[in-house]
Amino acid sequence: MATTISTINESLVDQRVVEALRYILPVFDTFSYRVDSEGKIKDDVVYVPIATDPTAQSKTAGTAVTANGTVTGTSVTLSSFYAAGWNATEGSIAGNLFENYWADKAAGAIYSLAKQVVDAALAVITASNFGDDADDKMVVAPADFGQADLGILWQKAEDKIKQRQKSLGLNSSYAGQLMGDSNLGLVLATSGNSFIQTGVLPSLLGLPAWVYGGFPSNSQNLGGAVIGKAAILVAVAPPAPLASSGEGNIVERRIITEPNSGISALYTMWADGAGTVSGECALLYGVAKGQDAVVRIVSA
Repeated sequence: MATTISTINESLVDQRVVEALRYILPVFDTFSYRVDSEGKIKDDVVYVPIATDPTAQSKTAGTAVTANGTVTGTSVTLSSFYAAGWNATEGSIAGNLFENYWADKAAGAIYSLAKQVVDAALAVITASNFGDDADDKMVVAPADFGQADLGILWQKAEDKIKQRQKSLGLNSSYAGQLMGDSNLGLVLATSGNSFIQTGVLPSLLGLPAWVYGGFPSNSQNLGGAVIGKAAILVAVAPPAPLASSGEGNIVERRIITEPNSGISALYTMWADGAGTVSGECALLYGVAKGQDAVVRIVSA
């Protein structure tokens, strides 16, 4: 048993987990989110900040104007508790391959958890939450989505979403159609943004653009959206690292944190007498609707 455990490189585990979190961070940055690195308990309530811009006011010399640019907290319940686990049995994999295998499984586990959070956040984008009038959506089939539609979408987003911070998210069908638009591709290539080479959409409409293959249809043919940063609230925290009677044989338990965002997960490793080592990453999260700041893209 000691041979397997001794070949687990915990620094490599941390590195791969952080890399997996960073892979999905561009989507996280679409939302207003709060992250806690200290352990929480399921159904804890935390406050996600929503910042509002100060408005210009007429000023009288010698007096202060009314403070109306504020940071307010909106409560979000950490109601979802998810984990992803993996294991290996002594002798099932060569010792010189084991540390990479273990770190890769940890990264895959944390990626699946991060995707779970993103899926739940995007599931908030519905007609009932953000309206179903002409100003709230753009109706266009994926096969017809092109540069002219981007102009219409820009106008709708400018009219509805007053915030400075917003982004454009697309599913793979809509993004693929844009990448196949030869006119748009030529324009962007001459400006130094060639997604033909990189496979990554540059900023469009003056907005950060991102592609998410798991964009949910939400039972309304949703293919993408312009999302204001205060539209969707997300809270993420690691569960408190408390051992219960069903969690014996713990070899290691610690919180792994992505340093730029602060997003954290609880990492646990167990070992049993039969020569099996098991790993798990776990986190708590909650999502909620914020401000009415979304323009949806739907196919019908």
